[in-house]
Amino acid sequence: MMAEEDKRVFVVCSDLMFSAGIREAGISRGVRLEFIDSEEKFEEALKKYRATLFMSDLHHHKLGGERAGKLVKKLKASPISKDAYTIAWGKHTEPELLKSATQDGFDKVVPRSLFVKEMPEYIRQAASRIQMSE
Repeated sequence: MMAEEDKRVFVVCSDLMFSAGIREAGISRGVRLEFIDSEEKFEEALKKYRATLFMSDLHHHKLGGERAGKLVKKLKASPISKDAYTIAWGKHTEPELLKSATQDGFDKVVPRSLFVKEMPEYIRQAASRIQMSE
């Protein structure tokens, strides 16, 4: 059984306002966040931690688009993080990008505006999953 400190919310987000909001929501819930900005950091986090939630910006400069799909597939193939809930968000003006993220295996794909509104609830649910799994 992994200790609570080994459980993380993985976040791929380069937007400073979004990152600040996610960080604030995580801190207020006592959730440990792992901000990921490269494939190497993702691989490292996957080895060290159990992801309870994976949130990914489909417009991330390095890990967006097709790369986000590869990351979610790696996460779902991971023995310890395969049950993590996965959420991706992108611009509503790019429906093909949102559709491809759904096809790549994200549990939920939403437009940016909805993500902003619902993100605190995603964090709250992740905090509940961490406490329930202890």
